[in-house]
Amino acid sequence: MTLFYRKGIHDAPAYRQNHEEIVKALEEGIALAEGMSPLAAQEDEYGHLNAVEFEKLVLEGGRWNNSGQTITVPLRSLYVAAGTSPNTIYQSEFPDTFVMDKWFFQRYEPEWTNDAVELVAMHDDATPKLGKPAPLTSYQKDGKFISFYGDNHPVYAGNVVKAMASAKNGYPYVVKLFEKQLESLTPLQQPERDAALTALFARLDAAFNATIVAINRLTPTIIEVVVKAPMAAEKFQPGQFYRVQNYEAFAPVVEGTVLAAEGIALTGAEVDKANGTISLIALEMGSSSRLCATWKVGDPLVIMGVTGTPTQIPTGKTVLLLGGGLGNAVLFSIGKALRAAGNRVIYFAGYKFAQDRFKVEDVEAAADIIIWSVDKGEGVSAITPTRPQDKTFVGNILECMMAYAKGDLGEQPISLSDVDHLIVIGSDRMMAAVKSARFDVLKPYLNKAHHAIGSINSPMQCMMKGICAQCLCKHVDAETGKEYFVYSCYDQDQDLDKVDFSHLNARLRQNTVQEKLSGLWLDYLVEKQQQS
Repeated sequence: MTLFYRKGIHDAPAYRQNHEEIVKALEEGIALAEGMSPLAAQEDEYGHLNAVEFEKLVLEGGRWNNSGQTITVPLRSLYVAAGTSPNTIYQSEFPDTFVMDKWFFQRYEPEWTNDAVELVAMHDDATPKLGKPAPLTSYQKDGKFISFYGDNHPVYAGNVVKAMASAKNGYPYVVKLFEKQLESLTPLQQPERDAALTALFARLDAAFNATIVAINRLTPTIIEVVVKAPMAAEKFQPGQFYRVQNYEAFAPVVEGTVLAAEGIALTGAEVDKANGTISLIALEMGSSSRLCATWKVGDPLVIMGVTGTPTQIPTGKTVLLLGGGLGNAVLFSIGKALRAAGNRVIYFAGYKFAQDRFKVEDVEAAADIIIWSVDKGEGVSAITPTRPQDKTFVGNILECMMAYAKGDLGEQPISLSDVDHLIVIGSDRMMAAVKSARFDVLKPYLNKAHHAIGSINSPMQCMMKGICAQCLCKHVDAETGKEYFVYSCYDQDQDLDKVDFSHLNARLRQNTVQEKLSGLWLDYLVEKQQQS
């Protein structure tokens, strides 16, 4: 393995902040290539990486400058460090909650005066990575404070060792905040405190624990898992989703393989906040989504979230919803919220077969008019609408839109020319086709001022809004050609015209071989499990 770095290793954060990391890397046989700035990745005929072009930099007068030389290095695997920028997403979602110091939360050192605590801001522009622990943010309300550590703290940002040191150095400040309360405690009150703690844990368990209450087969390839998770349900807003997986400790073991799912992104198709339940709908494609059907009522689940950014709900507009297959599950709550906000909603719901439809009543509740469509094929039958204003079509979703726009399906209660806003959710290929058609065959029928977004489900891992960078989605500005990347787990609703769908398709296919192998192995394990 070779570590390529655009500067010298003495400039690397790993060396400057914890040089032992470099020593251990060398002991493991990792080679170091200095002055190598990546320019481009080369692919083979299968779209796989086979080489990387580097711009060779040289050290001149204390600066690394371009030598004019380009070096091509044959590589089959490339791992890119995404950086260690502080995660301050909360401040973006809830502005003015904290005082900021450039990219970091402003750090404060608590000072005690009699019974009062004063927050003293720590400023050191010359040496921002040095100074006192100052573990508190600017937040202060009713005697409550918020502390911060690790990479979010400028003194400790950069590596795991310093992150652990931030906790070691910061916890005495937190303990001191409770000093007066601790001094006032008496042993006689311990049973009362124990009872209060037990009651608190019970309330937390009831609010945060997630338990399966129902598993429903919706179609031959779509499964619904209904989960009791009061806090996760209470915080949900239309368009958001959850990270879901089963506990490894409770998963069955077959042939030495633990049937534990990886974290998968599932939308809250229906959320009952009063009863604290969430309807999670999964398309059985990969091994993890197929495992959903093997879970049992009463099983605990790992539910992280709600996460993602809520879909923006306008008022008094005409909105077109376009759903393909499982994408329709995401649109239930969005359509209902749109109608509740006084919008008119026209909904094109596309499926491969009529039997793939699910939650029909929820789709109807999400739209003023629905145009149902199924793909052409031998033996395919059209969907029969249950409402008088709804329509049906056999063909792909673009053909369906064209037929409606031309009047081939009869009366148009809502014209495409009235549409202000499009929300498109489906496969990457379907969304790419809609993106293109809006400037081609659909252009004569659409409002010129309309805006379109797509709900992008790029490969995800942590789903914690800008942490692991697995979900980065490439955008290209059509006017300038400038490329940039967006965290899909933070902002899944993206400008349809800026998404690079060819890049997204390549990302979605990057684990194809592993997914097929794991699918075959799961087939074998399921058969073994049924035989036992």
